[in-house]
Amino acid sequence: MKIVVRRNALELYINQHTDTQGHYTGKDNWEIIMKQIAGKELEVDTESLFKYEFNTKEIIGVSKRGIRISDLYVEQILDDARIGKARCDYCEHTSNALQYCTHCGRTDCLEPFLEEE
Repeated sequence: MKIVVRRNALELYINQHTDTQGHYTGKDNWEIIMKQIAGKELEVDTESLFKYEFNTKEIIGVSKRGIRISDLYVEQILDDARIGKARCDYCEHTSNALQYCTHCGRTDCLEPFLEEE
């Protein structure tokens, strides 16, 4: 699974972290990261999946441990590993099924990653 980061990720980050009076509350290190990854294709760590965020694998020259990036900064998702999977709110694992949690067996605590089309 991979994501393509928006080319204007830095601009989006700055706008998101500037209040209505023009006070900037963002972090300098995140500005540097956003500038470096803008427009890039990044590999996603599929061990921990989320609905609105992505954990990346190592990004050479940027982060050895990867980063967590909001879907607001993502232009495209390639080979989405979340299809047919859900997050279990009870055991907090990723379920490989939508009808029941493949870890704890519960049927009433699943939040699908993607809405059915």
